[in-house]
Parts: sequence; C-alpha cells; structure tokens
Amino acid sequence: MLITCDNNMQMGYIYLMPNETTTEYTLEKSDIGLYYDIKSLSIPRIKWLGMGHSLSQMRLATKTYREAVDNAFHCEYWNDLDSEGYMMGIELYLTEEMLLPLVAHQAFKLYDIRWRNRDFRVLTLDAYLDVLNKNNIIYPLTSEKDVYIIISIDPVSQVGKIMALISARDDLYPIDYLQNPLFSLANSSRSFSTE
Repeated sequence: MLITCDNNMQMGYIYLMPNETTTEYTLEKSDIGLYYDIKSLSIPRIKWLGMGHSLSQMRLATKTYREAVDNAFHCEYWNDLDSEGYMMGIELYLTEEMLLPLVAHQAFKLYDIRWRNRDFRVLTLDAYLDVLNKNNIIYPLTSEKDVYIIISIDPVSQVGKIMALISARDDLYPIDYLQNPLFSLANSSRSFSTE
C-alpha cells in the first residue's frame, strides 16, 4: 500500500487501490530508510473477530460518504472516489513528525473480522484505540454496503478524518496490495542535515 508524505508540503496521499502511479515508488527511493530498516517494515494481518463488536458500538450512518461530504462533515482535502463511490485514495495533512510514529507503532494494520453477519477486512490508518473510538461514525461508500469508512469528526471544525477502511471487496482492495508497506517519505528533515 502506497502512502506518500512530502515533508516540505506537509501533504500526504494514501492510495487505497493499486494503480499505475504506485509502481513508480520504491522503499529504496524513500527517505523512510533514514529512520527505519526498510526490510523490517510491515503491515501486519491479524484475525480479530471481536472487532466486529467494537464496530457495532459506533454509529452507522444511513447516508453514503459521498452524500455526507459538505453536509454532515467537511473534508480536510479531497478524497478520490471512483464513479460508483468507492474510495481510491485519501489526501491528507501529513508531516514527517506525524508519519514516523504511525510507522513505528504499526498503526497501519489489516484485520480479518466478522461484522454484520459478513466477513470484512479492516485497514486501520491510525492507532486502533483512536480508530475504535465509539464517537467515530461509520459511513458506507455505496448503497451496496460492502465497503465502509470510519470517520472521526472534529466537533469544532466539523472536519472529518478517515481512520479506517472496512471492505468486503478484495477485488477493489486486494489483500496483497494492502499488506505491502510502501511508505514514501520525501524531503525528510534528516536528509538535509550536514555533517
């Protein structure tokens, strides 16, 4: 899974679906190697059937994500959806100081769960305690209700932050892709230090 962070621009992008862009990035070209042994980076896959109970404690929105944007909450930046409403990628405010702890603490994990009498995969994009906060809201991406996202909405700014992807669509969000850690850090503060 490709997650880019340009420290100069303080912007990032999470490619939830593989596409041609993802093939031009490699860990060897990333500044993440200044901080971590790139061979040790992983996105663990964990079977956690009890997570479904935690998800059931959250509010499940009746509107789709597309219907709720700019009504129930605002986006920090724009998140790309395909023509059917499935999320292809997330644009977000992301600095080196934010990305490095997420990588260090393996916030990016893939869980196999059972929820709503169905098997799903949950891809967490933050610490799981923050992801499973009962104040977060789950939005379906389409009326098919086979892919959802978990959103944390700031009560003051009403800006929604995507915390996780819940998917039963391995064809759109392939497990092999989601488990492949491709953290692309550009313009790291460490890369400009002089000796």
